[in-house]
Amino acid sequence: MSSQQTISQYLIETITALNINHVFGVPGDFSFPITDAICRSETLQWIGCSNELNAAYAADGYARIQGIAAISTTYGPGELSALCGIAGSYSANLPIIFMVGMPSSETMKGNKLIHHTLGNGQFDAFLKMAEQVTEDQCILTYDNAATEIPRLCQHALTTQRPVYIGVPEDIAKMPLPEEVMINDFQTTPQCTYNLNEMMTIAITISEKINAAQKPILITGDHLRVYHAKSEALELIESKNLPFATLFADKGIFSETHSNFLGLYDGHIINQGLMEYIESSDCVINLGALLSDFNTGGFTAHWPENTVHIYADRIEMNNETYDGVSLPTLLAQLMTLVVPKANNHFPHYIGLSPSLALGESPITSASLYPQWQNFFQEGDHIIAETGTVSMGLSLAQLPANATFDNQTLWGSIGWATPAALGSCLADSNKRTILITGDGSHQLTVQAIGQFYRYGQTPIIFVLNNQGYLIERLLCEDPTLDYNDICQWNYTQLPSAFGVKDWYCARVTTNKELKEALCIANECLTGVYIEVVTSDMDAPTLAANLSATLNKSRGLPVHIAPITNA
Repeated sequence: MSSQQTISQYLIETITALNINHVFGVPGDFSFPITDAICRSETLQWIGCSNELNAAYAADGYARIQGIAAISTTYGPGELSALCGIAGSYSANLPIIFMVGMPSSETMKGNKLIHHTLGNGQFDAFLKMAEQVTEDQCILTYDNAATEIPRLCQHALTTQRPVYIGVPEDIAKMPLPEEVMINDFQTTPQCTYNLNEMMTIAITISEKINAAQKPILITGDHLRVYHAKSEALELIESKNLPFATLFADKGIFSETHSNFLGLYDGHIINQGLMEYIESSDCVINLGALLSDFNTGGFTAHWPENTVHIYADRIEMNNETYDGVSLPTLLAQLMTLVVPKANNHFPHYIGLSPSLALGESPITSASLYPQWQNFFQEGDHIIAETGTVSMGLSLAQLPANATFDNQTLWGSIGWATPAALGSCLADSNKRTILITGDGSHQLTVQAIGQFYRYGQTPIIFVLNNQGYLIERLLCEDPTLDYNDICQWNYTQLPSAFGVKDWYCARVTTNKELKEALCIANECLTGVYIEVVTSDMDAPTLAANLSATLNKSRGLPVHIAPITNA
């Protein structure tokens, strides 16, 4: 490596070494040295987005497939626009390299009154805001760039969270002070633990499993975050253990697996699985977060013998123990757990076909089973958090299909640009975006970027004339704030520059069936507007909102907790 290489070039080469092939962002004058280096790179592609929030959401979707992502914005308005998306990635344990082009170091030292500032000479104000939603931060200098750039990148991988790299424009153009080699990065998060203590914990857990007549594992997203999915699946298969998931963890393992029972969300849906889990004599929760949406508004009743295992702690026998290495713990359990002799497990997954088809209007009961049948092996499904993802909660995914929503952060509009990131991370498989009309309107400009960068997503926009999840959660669903502007959705692709996609608007089940058949054969992008009534809600959405409303003293109407 030449010592004349600039700091911005070194930053971009380091990002390339992280297995990042695309950088999302919006240009700005302070970030020109970074974006120039990206565009001149032979290995990175610049993905220009319509705004910085879209760029952050796209990076989020990219990281879910690729394992890590990068975003570049300018100082001040640019970085603040992206910060909501960065916060969502923080809550989802996604490593994002957040690069911010800053004014020159001399300008900042001189407290000059320049654009993109608050006019008070406090040039670290936005960095302080970012501290709350990034795991680590630095502002590069001539002296620290060679060490801070790889350190921050490694820290993003180690913690599985975003990091912030501020790059003053004069520093970005400086040559590195000396030759620097880019070393390999460690992709597995590091955990501090005592091996002997962990073996003691493993023995206790294995004794619980071995003594149980009806043990069950809950497979959570911490298995992905801490690179323990293969060990968990080996434990399931070699010891013949049944497993289930919570809402946020849907699709973490194949839902066609013979040991998969279904999705548990407390007492608001899927009664058969609820009774199975809550009568179990041994529940082992492998990293599923017990949030409100994940537990049916906290209606989940965990048996007293439940063991909750996370990377930072273990909750067992009314005690809390220090965190563990999940792969190591699961490997220890492999040597201690005795295989179970069960030959058949019950399955509480899959939506029954609706009988109301033909020319009848589309309803939740008829729509979600048809989407279930439309999915194919290996699909990447991005569902906006809200009624669409809840309607798909009990849909059985085909083998190797992924399902992503934003259950914890729940930022409206996330899904459309996240699907762009998913497409770019893996263009060899279908990316299917399912979003509501209200969410779609926040970030709809991403449609043009799909086409601009040669991607062919399948996009479904559920048009129920407004914010359905808000109608369900508020006291009066007819109030004006739940209404949105009624767009001509199928004309949007053309308006955003798309020339050859299949676009359709469907209002009946017959029209939907025909559109799905065409979409399956399309080699271009697909954009289908699906029209339903304004209060037609899937069971999980209706019951979860009713449960949450009860705690706030609002009217409650709960539907039967069936597979619907």
